[in-house]
Amino acid sequence: LRGHLVARMQANRRDNWLIYGERNARHDAIWAEELQAWREADALQRLDCVYSRDGQSLRYVQDVLLAQGDTLRRWVDEGAAIYVCGSRAGMGEGVDAALAGLLGADALAALMQAGRYRRDVY
Repeated sequence: LRGHLVARMQANRRDNWLIYGERNARHDAIWAEELQAWREADALQRLDCVYSRDGQSLRYVQDVLLAQGDTLRRWVDEGAAIYVCGSRAGMGEGVDAALAGLLGADALAALMQAGRYRRDVY
């Protein structure tokens, strides 16, 4: 996904929202400085970093989507594409379920058909 973001920035596209999920900020914030610099330069309109094992309760990428449902629907209505990269089990399945719940299964299928919902899950 980093390559997609860099290409969009080079094309002067600033309407980017990254939800970055990992287990632990202390060990897994590999791109933290670069991501924060992009956010400060307004190359990312939104940056949500989610570390599932930092804190009392587990919090995942799909939890951010659910909490930001109105914002997500607005971005999709305005033409956003959604790219998901990461673990198929857990995150990938959870993101699919969250998107289907927020947008509806038919709308999610239409996004996939239009190439606006792409997944690289493993």
